[in-house]
Amino acid sequence: MMKQLAFSLGLVSVLLNGCAAPQPTPHTFSLLYNEKESVPLQEDWLILEAYKERRSVGLDVRTADDADYEGAIIEILESGNVPDIVLKAYPRSVEGYAAEGVLLPFSDYEDLMPHFRTYIADRGLQSEVDKLRLENGKYYILPGFQRRIQVQQWIYRRDLFEAHGLGTPGTYDELFDALVILKKAYPDTAPLTACWGGAHLFAMMGAGYGIPAGWSGTRHYNVEMDRWHYAPVTDNYRAFLGFLSRSYDAGILDPDTFSQSVDDYTAKLVDGRGLVTVSWITSGFSSWNDELNENGHPEGEWAPLPVPESTWGLRALPPVDPFKKGLIVPSPVMNEPYLEDLLRFLDWAVYSEEGRELTAWGIEGVTFEERDDGKAFLSHVKTPKNPEGTVDATAEYGLNTLFDLTENEAYEDYKKPPEITAFLKASLEAGETADMPPRLELGSDAIDATGIIQEGLDAYVAESTRGFITGDLSIEEDWDDYAAELERRGYETLEEIWNSTWSDQSS
Repeated sequence: MMKQLAFSLGLVSVLLNGCAAPQPTPHTFSLLYNEKESVPLQEDWLILEAYKERRSVGLDVRTADDADYEGAIIEILESGNVPDIVLKAYPRSVEGYAAEGVLLPFSDYEDLMPHFRTYIADRGLQSEVDKLRLENGKYYILPGFQRRIQVQQWIYRRDLFEAHGLGTPGTYDELFDALVILKKAYPDTAPLTACWGGAHLFAMMGAGYGIPAGWSGTRHYNVEMDRWHYAPVTDNYRAFLGFLSRSYDAGILDPDTFSQSVDDYTAKLVDGRGLVTVSWITSGFSSWNDELNENGHPEGEWAPLPVPESTWGLRALPPVDPFKKGLIVPSPVMNEPYLEDLLRFLDWAVYSEEGRELTAWGIEGVTFEERDDGKAFLSHVKTPKNPEGTVDATAEYGLNTLFDLTENEAYEDYKKPPEITAFLKASLEAGETADMPPRLELGSDAIDATGIIQEGLDAYVAESTRGFITGDLSIEEDWDDYAAELERRGYETLEEIWNSTWSDQSS
């Protein structure tokens, strides 16, 4: 493997410089990198050699454990010994340091970053950049973005729906009726199933009722009213619970949804008991379908289900934050003679077409080739489409490790099965993913106060949600008492803090 890597690095030099000797490296920038145990840093990574060859830039890489990388960033910032570049930073963690003058304001140097400006303009992301600005109007994080593609989707046993002439359900009611039919035909199934206490299913369904639920949280921004509401007390939430309760009563909602492990849940998907669920679909379903075949379902086929319209009249998926991750630079760098060179390098590495191609694909002729239908990795590179490959391009070459802030759309689509790529593109074009709510900038005192209130609300809401679904509580008879208890536990105070902060923030 090392011989192959050495050969590749030598080939890189030849491809880039012909027979010329390697160029000097006038700039060496220090960098903090979130090292994963599965992908340890290699000093002779192809990507590092390419930076030297193409931009005359060397990187002095310091590593920190990816498992606690956020903590490592804070420790570095507190120490005062901050490297020139800190990767994988998130606004919530570094805003305080920016306000204290510890970080470089990138907004002051946009003229040195033409690739960044083009990238933002071409993708209509200026409003997203503006969300990163602090009260002084400046932003201190160089952001990476991704498409608003929701990769968590409804999926269903397409073979059974087609075999019974049920077609593709287009609404929750059609889905309900189809699952009732299938439950009657296959009484041992758990037609609509989930795990994690239902959190991922609730997040998906909540979007269909215009509110956050499950993993999406409880803070709902009402666009029409320009106000924040506590979602579990809204009429939307009541309607959401009503559909789930009806499904439970009909025997189509898996009663184990609230308690089963991931392993037990997955077993139902591959032994034929689960018929509809919510899952991440980027890798496709070939492994599940193979297991269905082995378990006596030779025609078994999981497939993505276009998002159905809810009983509330919405066809929506949970929102996706286009912000992917960012990087920061310490403010003392503004006094260094290499400031402009550093910013121009970052601009090229993160936002230029050449830099983004290098990060994702590597080098043409060494790791990938151009075909009539686009880029493809060479046969020695192991990918989901080429499991017989012998080289892990990330571990061996350092691809998609350092400056992979921005999504490379062609690369991301290449990794997916063609059906999944087409499905997700159709979902994106249809605008099915709900808009992200605006950013509510709570101060430390407000965060502490709301945290205490939330702690008293969350367990009660979880218990009551389960009770309303299973019938231990009646939506018709017990809802008022439920709402009164939420009031007693302080949800209105929560809303007051949110809206007071929002009013101050908007003024």
